[in-house]
Amino acid sequence: MMPAIAPSTEAPTKDYRAPLRVWHWGNALLVSLQLITILFQKVIVNARSAGPEFQETMAKENITLSVQQARSLTHILSERIWEWHIYFGWALVALFGLRVVLELRGPSELRFSARLLEVARRYRLTPAAGKSEAGKVLFAKSTYALFYSFLTIMVITGLILIYGNDVAFLRSIKHLAEETHNVTMYLIIAFFVVHVVGVVWAETTKDHGLISRMVGGEAPKS
Repeated sequence: MMPAIAPSTEAPTKDYRAPLRVWHWGNALLVSLQLITILFQKVIVNARSAGPEFQETMAKENITLSVQQARSLTHILSERIWEWHIYFGWALVALFGLRVVLELRGPSELRFSARLLEVARRYRLTPAAGKSEAGKVLFAKSTYALFYSFLTIMVITGLILIYGNDVAFLRSIKHLAEETHNVTMYLIIAFFVVHVVGVVWAETTKDHGLISRMVGGEAPKS
C-alpha cells in the first residue's frame, strides 16, 4: 500500500522578498530600456527618414549636406544609441547572473524551479473538483519558464553580437545570433503584454494587492 503524500505547507509558490522584487523591477526596467533603444534605432534615427530631416534643418541655416553626409550623421547617432544598448545589456547580464546564483545557491523560497515543482505537485494532488483552478495556476507559473528561456537566449545572443567580430568562431554564427536576438525580442514584448494584462486581471478580480506586494513586499503575518 502506497503511503499518502501530505500537502506541503513549507514550500510557498510565491515570494515577495526583497531579492526577487529587486530582480523583477530591475529586469523590467532594463528590458524596457533595451526596447526603447531599439525603437530609437529602428524608427527615430532611421537613416531613410532622419537623413532628409538633417538636410532640411541644415538647409535653413544655409548649410548644404549631401546624402552621404546626412547618413554619416545618422550613423554617429546610431552608434551612440547602440553603445547605450550595450551598457543596458551588461546590466541585464549582471541581473541575469544574480538570478542564476539565486537559482543555484539560494533557498528554495527564492528558486523558481522549486516553486514550479511545488505548483506541479499541488496540481497532481488536487482533487478532480479543483483541478481546473490548479491547472490555471500551473499554466501561469509555466509561462515564466518561457520568459526565463527567452531571457537566456537574449543574453547569450547579445554576448555573441558584442564579441562576434573578435572571435573567429563567433563571427561565423553572428548573423544567426542577430536573427535569433531580434526574434526573441518580439517574443519578450509579447510576454510583457500578456504578463501586464494578466497582472491587471488578477489585481482586479481575485488577487487584490498583488501589485502592492510586488512593490513593497508582503506584510508580515501576525
